[in-house]
Amino acid sequence: MNEAVKKSVKCVDFIAKTLGVNNEVVEQIFRVIPDIVFCIKDRAQVYRSANLAFAERLGLSSEDEVIGKTASQLFPAELAEVYTIQDEEVLSGQGEITNRLELISSKTGALGWYLASKFPLKDDAGEITGLVSISRDLQMPSEGDVTMSGLRRVVDHVHAHLDQELTTASLAKVAEVTPKQLERRMKRFFKLGVAQYVRKLRIEKAARLLRQTDKSIAEIAFECGYSEQSSLTRQFKQAVGCPPGAYRKS
Repeated sequence: MNEAVKKSVKCVDFIAKTLGVNNEVVEQIFRVIPDIVFCIKDRAQVYRSANLAFAERLGLSSEDEVIGKTASQLFPAELAEVYTIQDEEVLSGQGEITNRLELISSKTGALGWYLASKFPLKDDAGEITGLVSISRDLQMPSEGDVTMSGLRRVVDHVHAHLDQELTTASLAKVAEVTPKQLERRMKRFFKLGVAQYVRKLRIEKAARLLRQTDKSIAEIAFECGYSEQSSLTRQFKQAVGCPPGAYRKS
């Protein structure tokens, strides 16, 4: 067994020990949860474990087609670069990534939102041996659920005023609740905080305008509520994995 594989085994051992189960159970837990995309990488950023949902996101038929490869072998270059930067941040001990909003293209070309988290895995000596990545499919509540939750006015207001400043405080007034109450309700029904929800809709609109119109990126940025094109570019690349110009050409 080479050193990389030994380290990946330690990663699985860590999760199993934390959950109080054996290694096989760890793999099985993530393999049968359809809305969770799971993988483990070693320090060389090589995939050492993944579930079927991860493979299917890539249009592959088996987890075996993922194991032993790197992001650059599985994803488009610009998206792989984003993942590499994220991995280096976690593996270097700079901290974990928690609930980062990402817009991912499926094998059919459809766009889907995920909340992605990455955490360092350590051995008994406290040395970082790899990382675990978990992405959750961000399924939106039904129209009825939104209405029943009392958030319909907020949702309609955000959609109608994406080109304007939208703060938690201003939206709380629309909902006639306190900012803290609104934040709790949004997280309960949308799995997103207010700021994340607004950003999600802005990126979605920008992606749609990039594909369906000939408007300049600066015009699209302004229409989506960004005062500067650079702000749209930064958030768009973080969420989608490539800048607006490259997305339009893809």
